[in-house]
Amino acid sequence: MFHTATNEKIGNHLADLIKQSKYKSDRQFGIAYFKQRYHFDPSPEEIQKTQNRICQIKKGNKGIQIEDLPIFSELLQVSIEDILSAGAVLAPISNRTTNYSIACSKDPSEWKAYLQREDKPVLNPDEFNKTIIDYALEVGNYSFLKYLMDSHYIWFVGNDPGEYYIGFGAGTSIERREIGFTDILDITLKESDDLRFKMITLAIKNNDFDVLDQLHARELPMLYTLGCMYAFHPRSDELPSSQNIDNMIQCIASSSKGTLNYFFENFEITPSRPRQESSSFIFPYSGAVLDIMIRQKNRNVSYILEKVITYNKSILKKLLQLTNNSIKNLTAFYESANGSFYSNSHYIHEAWKNYYFYPQTGFVAYTTPVYLKPYHGFITNVVHVTAKSSDSEIQFLIDELNETYDTFNQYFNKKENPQDV
Repeated sequence: MFHTATNEKIGNHLADLIKQSKYKSDRQFGIAYFKQRYHFDPSPEEIQKTQNRICQIKKGNKGIQIEDLPIFSELLQVSIEDILSAGAVLAPISNRTTNYSIACSKDPSEWKAYLQREDKPVLNPDEFNKTIIDYALEVGNYSFLKYLMDSHYIWFVGNDPGEYYIGFGAGTSIERREIGFTDILDITLKESDDLRFKMITLAIKNNDFDVLDQLHARELPMLYTLGCMYAFHPRSDELPSSQNIDNMIQCIASSSKGTLNYFFENFEITPSRPRQESSSFIFPYSGAVLDIMIRQKNRNVSYILEKVITYNKSILKKLLQLTNNSIKNLTAFYESANGSFYSNSHYIHEAWKNYYFYPQTGFVAYTTPVYLKPYHGFITNVVHVTAKSSDSEIQFLIDELNETYDTFNQYFNKKENPQDV
């Protein structure tokens, strides 16, 4: 048992350790730290940023993060206890194999041996409350994660579409021990769809479209709960959000044209609820990706804007075709039953009665009047952006896109006044 020292004392001790180490300078230590954590060479900007952070830690202005400790311990050849106690506790460096060490390993034989251990350390978080999956995702050990997936040790998306609405049915094939042990990896995977977003980001960086397909990378669990009937409409004004989602969005915005094409293609979802038809959607974070592309003056932004404009217009065309057909069918239905008792405004009102638009998330839903046969309906989503461009051609496309989006909102606002539609 030991007491953690203050940030200032830890910083002073860290300064001494770096000075006594083979790295000698913050810059050299920062480069070694970056390579150990991310497994690629840092850019000059990343070197400077890392060096500045180490300098702030040494001054006591910032504390060491949990994910830093195993790396600092290995690079400086001291124990974590030594670092946190500012040298007061000189515990020996542990040579034991850990979740972190295996997550950093490039040796398949080490992976296999660790996964087959009888005490099942792979199934539980360590003293820092992190599993081997957490560490592998953090350090970007894509080959290890691919090994786990290809060998069916873990999966981020299961085989049962009936589970997709709660997190894609993620799980592990590594058997738990007898009752009495914790072994929570399977529960962790099932309850944390956020881990899937980390894996999606790694798959994008590795240009691995097969894995993106396995991960259902464009999809959200909530899409499997949606249907065109009002009872199955979205119940939240916000999409899921997290730092991992933000990182994924940023990664997509900076990706290749091929990857952008992948994420901006619409896709089919068969909902988990019975008697619900398949629906077509576009990546729910498309607008957020485009906002970043516009601000960064991405060379592919015009191409993607044109693609999304075409998509929005196709949804608008589908909506208008259904409502116009409903008006015609309603007119024929009522006139055959009651002569010309109702006015045309009544038919328009009835035709638009089951139209809904959710502007915060972009979902659009419509169903034809239930007494008209055959019955038709759909739910989907459309895209808008908030960023602006100094490039007049880009801004023209932005305006055109947002005009299509605003049209959906205008129709919804006029629903109670169908004569204006």
